[in-house]
Amino acid sequence: MPSPTPAAIARSTAFALALLVVPVVTAAQQPRDPRTEVARPETQREVELKAATAAEPARLANWTELAKLQETRGAIEEAERTLKSAVAATAGTEANAGALTQQAGFYNRQGRFDQTIAALEAAAELNPGDPKGHQLVATYYWEKSFKDHALTPADKLKYIDAGIAATDRAIARKADYVEAMTYKNILLRMKAQLEPDPAQRDAMLAEADLWRAQAMRLNQAAGAQTAPTSGAAATSGAPAPPPPPGAPVRVGGNIAVPTKTQHVSPVYPPEAQDAKVSGLVIIEATINAEGNVSDARVLRSIPMLDQAALDAVKQWRFTPTLLNGAPVPVIMTVTVNFTLQ
Repeated sequence: MPSPTPAAIARSTAFALALLVVPVVTAAQQPRDPRTEVARPETQREVELKAATAAEPARLANWTELAKLQETRGAIEEAERTLKSAVAATAGTEANAGALTQQAGFYNRQGRFDQTIAALEAAAELNPGDPKGHQLVATYYWEKSFKDHALTPADKLKYIDAGIAATDRAIARKADYVEAMTYKNILLRMKAQLEPDPAQRDAMLAEADLWRAQAMRLNQAAGAQTAPTSGAAATSGAPAPPPPPGAPVRVGGNIAVPTKTQHVSPVYPPEAQDAKVSGLVIIEATINAEGNVSDARVLRSIPMLDQAALDAVKQWRFTPTLLNGAPVPVIMTVTVNFTLQ
């Protein structure tokens, strides 16, 4: 893998400083206006999928693929109706949370934040004891308040408070949830920057320090529990050398698997379907400190499916991965499964 460029290292370093100082925000994503898009004609695959959803309404994969094809060809309103139908059709089943998450991803791509959050919160409530859904809500509030520089200070504070409340819900369900503690630390620091009262600002920063310290202790404890018991580093008692600054680290040990915040399903190539080609494509993905897939390469190939798998994975997004409380780029293996209907 090529060495990171100075620009890439600068971006990673700026993001890592979120634990100490809130970075300068980037340009806000502008909502897309479906009225300005001209939809291309419906494909034969969409016709087939509509029949499949009618025959098996609880099968989420058909709804998801149909909505993605509609969105890709610019039929935004059709895609939205499809996803609403998916949520209704899967109500009361295990697939309902997945349908809501797919709907949230769609709304997020359209720049419709409030509807994104509503879908994510509905999905989280379907699994009340699972902290991950609530933490996912927190990451979206963090991203909104961090990246949308068009927000007024009052709106930014509103989103920060909502993000903190979401981390609290996650921690209430899992007291040692490091990811939620880290985001609460970052959000408290962002809130402190908006606080005009010095005493209250200092109190927020002190609380943020406590959450950061607790998260680091838990990370270090997890690392000690998974430390190798053989090999040169273990024998000598010396720690393994750290990776070069800005270089990605591999997931495993005390490097937790990041949580996916945006999933894009692959579009099954029609020629592969016609040839009845299916199977699992395995990809090694590099995820940068911001949680975006910066590079991807195929480890296990199915030639007719490789590009579709790569195109999908490169659109996935994850929560930032933390090492000693700071976001770092990571390498992990992901799979994309193509199943003939």
